[in-house]
Amino acid sequence: MTTVSYIAKDERGEEIIGQKSGSSMDEIIAELHGQGLAILHVSEDRGGVHGGWRERLKAGMLGTAKTRDLALFSRQFATILEAGIPLNRGLRGLATDSTNRILGRAVGDIADRIEKGESLSDAMEAHPEAFNKMYLSMIRAGEQAGTLDQMIEQVAVYLEKVDTIKTKVRGAMSYPVFTLGFAILAVLFLLLKIVPTFAEIYADMNQQLPALTRSIIAVSNAITSNFLMAVMVTVTVTAGFIFWGQTQSGRYLRDRMVLRLPVFGPIVRKAVMSRFARTFGVLLKSGLPILESLTLVGAASGNLVVSRALDKVKEQIGSGKEITQSFRNTGKFPEMVLQLMATGEESGEMDGMLIKASDFYDRQVEASVNGIASLIEPLMIVIVGALIGVIVVSVFLPVFYLGDAVMKGGFNL
Repeated sequence: MTTVSYIAKDERGEEIIGQKSGSSMDEIIAELHGQGLAILHVSEDRGGVHGGWRERLKAGMLGTAKTRDLALFSRQFATILEAGIPLNRGLRGLATDSTNRILGRAVGDIADRIEKGESLSDAMEAHPEAFNKMYLSMIRAGEQAGTLDQMIEQVAVYLEKVDTIKTKVRGAMSYPVFTLGFAILAVLFLLLKIVPTFAEIYADMNQQLPALTRSIIAVSNAITSNFLMAVMVTVTVTAGFIFWGQTQSGRYLRDRMVLRLPVFGPIVRKAVMSRFARTFGVLLKSGLPILESLTLVGAASGNLVVSRALDKVKEQIGSGKEITQSFRNTGKFPEMVLQLMATGEESGEMDGMLIKASDFYDRQVEASVNGIASLIEPLMIVIVGALIGVIVVSVFLPVFYLGDAVMKGGFNL
């Protein structure tokens, strides 16, 4: 007996979430179609509602495998399958050689389950901390089509591409983040240690200090006299922001703001489009239904703005609209992607067109990162120099008037 959880649309367009049991998943899907339902997503429920909570708790406690480690595992796994090595023996070797604790433990357990008679996809499904739903769907599709080795190869290529783009984007953003962090620490050091020392000296002068110096001393006094309060407020605000960022509204606003950043926004947008196009293309190439593919693409996009747009696309496709037009109606996808999708929809080669779009955006991201690297370094040097320079100049500016103060007898020894 098989039990599945499903999300579907009825004839009135209302979304239905439920569970159904039957002798097989194919029979359950046929029954749902017979009831006039358009299936948006269906997955086998191995432990009911509580089982789903157990899987999420397990994934949260153990953490998740990184994309880079999963890509390396997939590449090694594909090589093992091509070499004809028995599945359980090959997996045990990969579990022993894995440098990732989460992945190594999961693969070892998968080998045990396979020896007990479970299929590869069923064994992997017990480890959501290592293999997400998209990975499982592609493995299951490869098993059903008898092309598991080819599917693993596609997964490896896909994960390698995704990891490359993520690394490039993070590399582009890490330098300014590090530099700004250093600048903030340097400014705090000057305000907490250097400025108060000079403020004590200038306090003995019967002379009006320059406006810039007075302002910097006022800021320094405000920070030093309320340092603990400032730390508590900073920690509280940061923790609140992180917590809020985990909510749906927080994530959506954060992702939308990231896409609109003046310098890095276009790079992130290109990276998101590359990941969307490659994921969607690979899933379609694996033979998954388009609505199920869109569900998995939304979860793997890494951006809630795109994920919600894909939800609207699923609704429109489920109601009978054309694929490309459904994407265009959201207003969230660039025209270049839409044109390639339209060409693929007409020719029946949408998967290939989407992968070509992803390759195009990969090149765009690489060019943008290389271009911004040469621009951001001198820009950050100017910003850091300006922040520190203003404080240093404000501290030493009264020294230029020191001679005048002494001549007037306004300096008390």
